[in-house]
Amino acid sequence: MLTPSQNSIDLLSNIKSNKLYNELINQLNKDLSLTGNNLHFSKNYVPLTLKNELQIKIKELINNDFNLFTNLLYRIDVSEKDIKNIDPADVDVYSENITFLILKRIWKKVWFKHQYTEK
Repeated sequence: MLTPSQNSIDLLSNIKSNKLYNELINQLNKDLSLTGNNLHFSKNYVPLTLKNELQIKIKELINNDFNLFTNLLYRIDVSEKDIKNIDPADVDVYSENITFLILKRIWKKVWFKHQYTEK
């Protein structure tokens, strides 16, 4: 079930307990590659490592390639309304919140696919 999460670690821990963690990483890697991003996450990453590595990449994109950053958000289908609710004044806090939104959206994709595909 899609349960509300307070932050990225809470979300990833929930996903890991649902045994869909590998599917989340697959979807994240797929979306990253479709935007021309060469970042690839290993299924061996623990949730904290995944969150930290993604957050570092998001911060890097914000600072160095804002166009690729916006393309990634569009590809993943992160809500523009949610993005506008985040104060961009502190890039560290901003990138952490964006990372959470990305992970939540990808989790939603994975969860729905898992629930509604024939088994």
